[in-house]
Amino acid sequence: MELYDDLENLEDLPRIKNMPESRSPQPWRVRPKIQKKLSQSEILASLKEQNDEVGDYSFTYKASRHEREWIVNSLGLFYELQWFSDVLRLVKGGKEASVYQCIASSNSPVDGKFIAAKVYRPRRFRNLRKDHIYREGRDEVDASGNVIIDGGMLKAIRQRSVYGRHIVHTSWLEHEFKTMQLLYAAGADVPKPYTSGNNAILMEFIGDAEIAAPTLNTIDLDLVEANILFERIIFNIEIMLANERVHADLSAFNILYWDGEIVLIDFPQAISSLENQNAFSIFERDLRRICEYFIRQGVTVDFQELARKLWQTYEYRRMPKIDLSLLDGEDEQDRAYWDQLKNEL
Repeated sequence: MELYDDLENLEDLPRIKNMPESRSPQPWRVRPKIQKKLSQSEILASLKEQNDEVGDYSFTYKASRHEREWIVNSLGLFYELQWFSDVLRLVKGGKEASVYQCIASSNSPVDGKFIAAKVYRPRRFRNLRKDHIYREGRDEVDASGNVIIDGGMLKAIRQRSVYGRHIVHTSWLEHEFKTMQLLYAAGADVPKPYTSGNNAILMEFIGDAEIAAPTLNTIDLDLVEANILFERIIFNIEIMLANERVHADLSAFNILYWDGEIVLIDFPQAISSLENQNAFSIFERDLRRICEYFIRQGVTVDFQELARKLWQTYEYRRMPKIDLSLLDGEDEQDRAYWDQLKNEL
């Protein structure tokens, strides 16, 4: 996996919530006790000096050396806390994150045998272009999920400094976790979120011992099942609207299909339907993508009419359409134009 070949600064990640700063990840198998507590960076440095001993970590998934370091650095403390006992396989490798299937520990507080670990790519590899469109109206949150009010941190975000990008990276992850918590509690069909921190989210695994649930875009449905699942997805969209959320990247690629049921995934870019000035345009795009899939399955639907009806049901304002592809968050003129549009509304 070539995207892991140049990973650097793996130790520069936020800690797991509620974990003392002095705690450090323990090896993945029993080793002789040491007298001094080592930091994550010291452990990784020591491993590199011991003839690439990172490769000796005893989990089932056979990762490349750099990917293995990334997994250990992101999931090591979760292993120490006995959330899981093994990493079995890579389920999905994406531009923003990779998802791994893990075996839940015997005393892990989860509902099934497996856990899905979503590990975000190191922030130097994340594509943050245009992310201001999705972060509009969203509170920035820290590694503990608390809204950031510190002036220095907010200034670093505005200036897009190295520290500011680090904060945004953490906020992006925690925003997804909080959105999942909100929607799961509201009864939406999303994976149960367990915990987050240290560059990863642990959540319910959808699938079984042999295979992870496929995405809906890979499934052909008969007309009866297509109509049933389409109504279920609309039900979930209404739950999101009732909780002032728009998925903002919804399509058959971000919906899992398992045992005749659907599960919505991938919420880092979810936006506020009230605070985001371009919310309706983004919402309409979500509906168009969903309807395009179900029209191919034989369902009859007008996505524009459906989008307007749903939006009006929850009494949201219609925002002027803006071609998102023409806006660049790192271009000063584009940002000035975006600020002007907001002020005019």
